[in-house]
Amino acid sequence: MRGQLSVEFIVIISGLLIILAVVTMPMYNQARADAEKVSKLADAHEAANKLVNAINLVYATVVDSRQTVEYWLPPGVVSVSFVDGAENRVDVRIELDLESDNVMQVSTILPSTYENMVSGSILISSNYRVLHRTTLRHDYDIGYAQPMRIVLSDEIIESV
Repeated sequence: MRGQLSVEFIVIISGLLIILAVVTMPMYNQARADAEKVSKLADAHEAANKLVNAINLVYATVVDSRQTVEYWLPPGVVSVSFVDGAENRVDVRIELDLESDNVMQVSTILPSTYENMVSGSILISSNYRVLHRTTLRHDYDIGYAQPMRIVLSDEIIESV
């Protein structure tokens, strides 16, 4: 009798644990995916803000001024670009490989009426979290169609 009671107890507890696992695992996986998405968006927002602040500082100061910034780009970055944005300003746009809410866009003080105001590109490594060092320089060159521009050079320092 005692042996049968122990076996029944073990079967009931095992069944309850299986039901608990079936219910909680999808919730855990969804919470984990949401946390990863929020982390990627936070990294992208911080990177965009650092780039915007550096661009604004360089643009607002004298020609040949330089600013170097370091920032992390999250894994899954598809592109970093400089686009026409709101209020006729150039925006820094970071696009991620997320299903929704996949774009982080922050405005600079650069007027969007100047085409190709920012020249250079940010290196992309979509599989890793990457530390970038970007140097921005306010350039003035009569030989170009747009003589005043921000020239950027980017290098990857570390990837994890």
